[in-house]
Amino acid sequence: MIFNKSLSIILSACFFMLLMMIVSLVVVLFFNGGSVPYIGIVFVIVFYYMARMFYNYLRNDELYKNNKTHSSDAPGEEYMIKGPRDNKKIFLVVWVIILLILAAISLWLYSFNKGLI
Repeated sequence: MIFNKSLSIILSACFFMLLMMIVSLVVVLFFNGGSVPYIGIVFVIVFYYMARMFYNYLRNDELYKNNKTHSSDAPGEEYMIKGPRDNKKIFLVVWVIILLILAAISLWLYSFNKGLI
């Protein structure tokens, strides 16, 4: 099962935001300045590559192989999900979306409790 390109890009961006929110929460709770900008730059680079791996995971499986030189998308073909259902991929996508929402809510509530707004 593969997701279409646009949906895969959006889900990869959601995965990147989730990782950045989790690191933001950890940095806010445990670090007090100092090396925070350097930690942030390192994590942005690492998380970019993790988001790219997540994108490749969503776009490839045993039947369909997509890379820079080959695309399994036929011209004019429109789909959201192509191929037989993969429960692990669907679970992972739902898990990323739910955790993204929960991380956003927790950071929002943390900002109200600490008076950052």
